[in-house]
Amino acid sequence: MLERTAATESLITALTRATRAVTTRIARTLETEDLTLDQWLVVDALSRQRGLAMTDLAERTMATGPTLTRVVDKLVSTAAVYREVDPADRRRVRVYLSPRGRALHKRIAVKVRDAERELLERTGNPEAALTVLDELAGR
Repeated sequence: MLERTAATESLITALTRATRAVTTRIARTLETEDLTLDQWLVVDALSRQRGLAMTDLAERTMATGPTLTRVVDKLVSTAAVYREVDPADRRRVRVYLSPRGRALHKRIAVKVRDAERELLERTGNPEAALTVLDELAGR
């Protein structure tokens, strides 16, 4: 068992500190395109799978319903994404990445990957770091 001393941080403190450092670094990368982290997570999720329902987007981005609605509204207003009624279930709305959104993703994905690589390389073992994070997330 890990012994706590005054010199060591709790897991939650260490993870919070790391989360804030990572999100700050990525946010700086996204600022050049006037995007927030939440907006990037939506654009990135839509680049991986075409036409997601809001519930699927919420699961992939970890955003709450109201936050996700505001994020998607903003992306619609910039023509990065668009909404359509689901042809299989007219009660559902799907969100799609527009051609403008695809170009945006292509332009930014390289910068985000570079920033992620830079951060992971600080761990000394990027693959092991990702494995530990996945395990902590229950994946």
